[in-house]
Amino acid sequence: MDPGRGGPGRSRDPPLHVRTPRGRRRSPSRPSAAWVQARRSTQCPTAPAPPGPGAGREPQHGSWADLPADILGLVVGRLPRANDRVRLHAACHAWRAAGRSHGRPPPPLPLLVLSDFALSSFCADGAMTRARRLPLPSRETAVDVRCVGSFQEWLVGVQLNKGRYFGDGRCFLMNAFSREVIYLPPPSVSTHFIDAYSRSLPIANGSGTVHCTVNGAQYVMSFCKVDLSYSPDPDSKCAVAAISVHRSSAKLALWRTGMTSWCVCQGGCMSKFSDIALYQGKVYTFSKFTTNLFVFDITEDDSGLMVSHVERCVAKLPEVGESYRQTWNIVEWHGKLLLVVTYIGGEGGWHNICKIGVFEVDLSTNPFRFTEINSLDGDCIFISPCSSNSFRACQYDRVEGDLIYFIDGGLYPAKNAPPFNRSVYSMRDGAMAPFAAEIPDYNLRAPDSSLMNPTWLFPSE
Repeated sequence: MDPGRGGPGRSRDPPLHVRTPRGRRRSPSRPSAAWVQARRSTQCPTAPAPPGPGAGREPQHGSWADLPADILGLVVGRLPRANDRVRLHAACHAWRAAGRSHGRPPPPLPLLVLSDFALSSFCADGAMTRARRLPLPSRETAVDVRCVGSFQEWLVGVQLNKGRYFGDGRCFLMNAFSREVIYLPPPSVSTHFIDAYSRSLPIANGSGTVHCTVNGAQYVMSFCKVDLSYSPDPDSKCAVAAISVHRSSAKLALWRTGMTSWCVCQGGCMSKFSDIALYQGKVYTFSKFTTNLFVFDITEDDSGLMVSHVERCVAKLPEVGESYRQTWNIVEWHGKLLLVVTYIGGEGGWHNICKIGVFEVDLSTNPFRFTEINSLDGDCIFISPCSSNSFRACQYDRVEGDLIYFIDGGLYPAKNAPPFNRSVYSMRDGAMAPFAAEIPDYNLRAPDSSLMNPTWLFPSE
């Protein structure tokens, strides 16, 4: 995303010489003084004035910075990739101001962020660009830093403590474009000197209890996925929900602006989650092993966020006879919750995908109603272990709609696990095709061959 770097779509300097016909020699032409001055300047280069009646006189030069704002606004709207917009905004202050003042352009196409913070851009034709690593904060340059979530321009990073059983030592939010960093409380602490506040809640419609603690004396967490409710602006009440699995122990962690500690929840329903989502002030989690959807009501008090109610909802989904197992991904689409179900099994083996089902979740009924849908009204869905979302493909001419892009292997891939499912599914005809072949498999694995979960990033502008 560095505007100064090369890559597809980068601008190139004009040639300083041209090829002459064979048998004739011509000395290379020297660049004009105006061009040399523009290359040395930090301002926008000046364009030569067109020839006129007074061509023999000293030419008058106009500035690229004086391009009309409405033209620059149209240019920005026709740049679907976020890194191209960053390059335009970085040209000069006038271009940056004009590009933002002429209306709001449609959001750029999504970016795929690998676990090591390397970015790959999704293109209008469905291809992915070569991944380039984002510069990290000076405190987070170690190799054990990984990306575990995103929201709009913000990425969530954690750094593993040295030692196998120490969990994550730091957690931070980083703006992928401005490089602004916000540090959250550490996911693992050995001693808290503030009085702990806890609450135990029975699971409605189920068995067992959930125990939630703020300012706990000791806890160890290793985050798999982190979800945000809002962009963490100074005036927003940004809430954060995180899934932690450490030494086979699963936890749900909650945080909002102003808290100095996580609200850590654990209990009988905290088996490994298939997915988690923050939606309308509640946390929705899907169990990995059963079709149970758990809903956590969240309240705020003097200690910060706290769970006030937990309910189990049984999801009755259609069965596919040849499927061996199912995976679930929760996606928000036009203010609704969708459940994307991948049925795995069939003749191709246990890792073969035999069906994709998309269900709209009706939260007004008890139990919830799941209705299968066959169209996204021209939109697309992008699914990854750490972030999934919908995108309005109709905003760009060459982006095909009603497609679901997968680069997914579950939240808890084992060492030497099979490669990620990298495919695109058409809701119009049920066809599946390979996807993201431009990203080598080794870019998705750690040095010990374990899979490293990527996350989709959806910039707002």
